[in-house]
Amino acid sequence: MTKNKRCWHHGFTLVELLVVISIIGVLVGLLLPAVQAAREAARRMQCSNNLKQLGLAVQSYESAFKTFPPTIAGSGQPGNPRGGGMYSWLAMILPQIEQGPLFQTVNFSAPMTSVMGASSPNYLVLNIRADHVNARAASARIATYLCPSDPWVQTEYAGTAAPAPGSYAGNLGWIRQTTGINGEDQPLARTNGAMPIMNPADTNQLWYKPTMSFRDFTDGASNTALASERVINSLVPVQSGFGSFMPAGPQSVMSYCGGASAVRTLPAWVSYCKGVSTPDPAYSAPHGKAWISGLSIAGNTYMHVLPPNQRNCHVYGGEPNGNNMVTASSMHGSGVHLIAVDGSVHYISLSIEPRIWWAMGSRNGAESGVSFE
Repeated sequence: MTKNKRCWHHGFTLVELLVVISIIGVLVGLLLPAVQAAREAARRMQCSNNLKQLGLAVQSYESAFKTFPPTIAGSGQPGNPRGGGMYSWLAMILPQIEQGPLFQTVNFSAPMTSVMGASSPNYLVLNIRADHVNARAASARIATYLCPSDPWVQTEYAGTAAPAPGSYAGNLGWIRQTTGINGEDQPLARTNGAMPIMNPADTNQLWYKPTMSFRDFTDGASNTALASERVINSLVPVQSGFGSFMPAGPQSVMSYCGGASAVRTLPAWVSYCKGVSTPDPAYSAPHGKAWISGLSIAGNTYMHVLPPNQRNCHVYGGEPNGNNMVTASSMHGSGVHLIAVDGSVHYISLSIEPRIWWAMGSRNGAESGVSFE
């Protein structure tokens, strides 16, 4: 007699299936932060490499022209190829980052804004319209000028030409109305940062440093910041019955008004700016929105006044001479990338001691204790 054997095929029970799904969910939850961290590490590396390329480009520019690339903060004189209106240092180094053909298309004799004038209100609007002679060049997106960790939204706030943004800014040092760190000095008479700045149309030329080379860095090229990150402001001012206001966003994209008349120490400037309660949308919105622009509130230059990732402050009347306290900032969470004049790239902690941060911004103040690490 043979006994029939019956084969049974077992499937998953509902409980077993739920357990498996739960385990998979836990594993995904554990892996996701690691994946995100790896992606951010890659973005940080690219951001650091971009700054390295900018540093090499600035050094190459200095070798060719015996000066660092200038920012033209106001309307220039027609016919002067390097004194045109409102061009940033980023526009000047295009040939040094293998963007020579784009550089050749730029008309440097035309002011880089569709709204011109000498009075302060005309500086409130960064406006490059689609019919501007340099509209196509202004809208060119350059990967080297964009930090991949900094998400941005294209808007027409900067004009119908849809100017391309940039994530990096050159160091202009300290605010003009400062007596320095301790207050023993006279108010700063000339810009003490790393980037030349000029405004050919401004009759008061004492503040400007139109040319700058390695010999001007008496504090040492390894002890002075050349450029850093600056978050692109993608927020759009909203009109309401009580005027325009800026929607909630990172503190580092907001600009607050600092009066121009007072003379303060750097600690006093920080305290004063942090005490201002309401951001100014007109000065906040243009930050980072056009890499080609030398307009101060476009934020292609920054100052070593407030610590990294803190708010920006502006000084009314400082628009034509670069006195806009744009602050270094990033979306990395723990710090900002910075490149020194000697070409070395550093990651600066948000908790950096203020006096060290201030000293990094000055090229010739003989401050002690500078350390980028």
